[in-house]
Amino acid sequence: MELGKLSILPMQAGDIPAILELEAGSLSAWNREHLEEELQQPMGFQFVVRNEASGKIEAFLCGRIMADEAEILKLSVAENARKKGIGFQLLDFALNHCSTKGVKNCFLELRAANTGARKLYEKRGFFRVGSRKDYYKDPEEDAILLQLKL
Repeated sequence: MELGKLSILPMQAGDIPAILELEAGSLSAWNREHLEEELQQPMGFQFVVRNEASGKIEAFLCGRIMADEAEILKLSVAENARKKGIGFQLLDFALNHCSTKGVKNCFLELRAANTGARKLYEKRGFFRVGSRKDYYKDPEEDAILLQLKL
């Protein structure tokens, strides 16, 4: 899928260094091992948004499908690429992918204070189904659980 000069593509092992740069400074940053393991998940799906002009990765998403449910594990957008619709389009692409695989419900969790991400998910139709007290560390914070019926 193309987004002007941006394309959504399957994540490759060669994308990991650029993803680590994108993740630098994130409160919930994934490390190299985590990303490498995610690429090996038989039920996983991973996508990147690549800027065709610069070659830079502007965003990435990882998730897993189990039976008729999916979970978005990580959606991260480069700080300078936020509020441009990139995250929404990447999320929409991933949800369409899930739908073609027979997924009926999609779940995710996020930090309670991450209001920007929460607004993105709610705009797409996700709704709150629960929370996990003190789920995140450094800093300690609750997780909000969201669901979308596809």
